[in-house]
Amino acid sequence: MGLFDRFKNKEAEARTLDHPCDLLVGDMVDFSLMSQTELSNKSFQVTNIWTLDLGGDHKKRIYFQLGNADLNIRLRVVNDDMLELGLEVYPEQLLSLFSQADLENILDPDSGVNHQLKIKGKLKNLAKEFTGWVTKKYHQEGFELAYRYDDDYRDKSLPDTLEGNESGCDFAWLISEDREYAIEFRVFDGGRTEAHLCAYLPLRKIDSLWPAKQD
Repeated sequence: MGLFDRFKNKEAEARTLDHPCDLLVGDMVDFSLMSQTELSNKSFQVTNIWTLDLGGDHKKRIYFQLGNADLNIRLRVVNDDMLELGLEVYPEQLLSLFSQADLENILDPDSGVNHQLKIKGKLKNLAKEFTGWVTKKYHQEGFELAYRYDDDYRDKSLPDTLEGNESGCDFAWLISEDREYAIEFRVFDGGRTEAHLCAYLPLRKIDSLWPAKQD
């Protein structure tokens, strides 16, 4: 094989990236102009890929953790046309948005799954950090036992039995009437809780995708 043939083969093997469902750790995501100011016209690198098991391979969710110097965002590809972006929030932030009693009811497995959640005050008075992430009212869609795997299960089946590398949690989620916003809670053993404010956006809000540099 000649020198030029080796160059041609290397070019042929160069990885392309056309859809976010094919993201790998190290890839870059560029967002276009959007109402979520923390994301608008900014770039993020995929720092982790993890999976939430909601009852087998047909219900698993794949999440891409995005980070830059200032912010960590979670991305999920809902379908060929829609993205779910999640902003992680902490207890003091949640309590600035919602009633503590309402939040406690949602996270109580004995209180049913028909809760509603309303923000305090008016949307126009929200802190800037929540712009584009919150709406006025949500209704609960479910409360299920789930397992979080810090691994990528896109191209392999979930384990048939628990193997010790998963984290069990109660997973509760609420969604807005227009289905453009959601709130998700994962409560792990010991009470540790993860919460995300989610926004559903068209795929075109991703301006470009960049594969990680190859050696």
